[in-house]
Amino acid sequence: MTALPHIHRILVVDDDKACAQTTVWVLESLGHTAQMALNGRAAIELAKSFHPDVVLLDIGIPGMNGYVICNAMRAEPVLQNTLFIAQTGWGEKEHRERSKEAGFDYHLVKPVDMEALKNILLVLDKKAELAV
Repeated sequence: MTALPHIHRILVVDDDKACAQTTVWVLESLGHTAQMALNGRAAIELAKSFHPDVVLLDIGIPGMNGYVICNAMRAEPVLQNTLFIAQTGWGEKEHRERSKEAGFDYHLVKPVDMEALKNILLVLDKKAELAV
């Protein structure tokens, strides 16, 4: 018998409100609980109370960019087990390396392939099953 996929708490961070809202709607249609933030400070504060399993984070945010946001979130004790996924228009090798250095677990190029995202969430599900 195949286990049902877990419902994840996912925080979407993107300065493009339409993109963030659409991503939230898609995630909710897949059964996940999703919230969004449009800048770094709002994302960090929301993450502290929302306790996301996954943060889907744009890198090219003005002001506090996604690298800085990811690094700051990684320092928060309540986010130690959170999975960080870069979602960005920047897909070159240097950007992928920099996202890894900043603490991202995965790097997806926009528009995000929902099948790729679903596969990442399945990996997270399998890790959760092994931890039980």
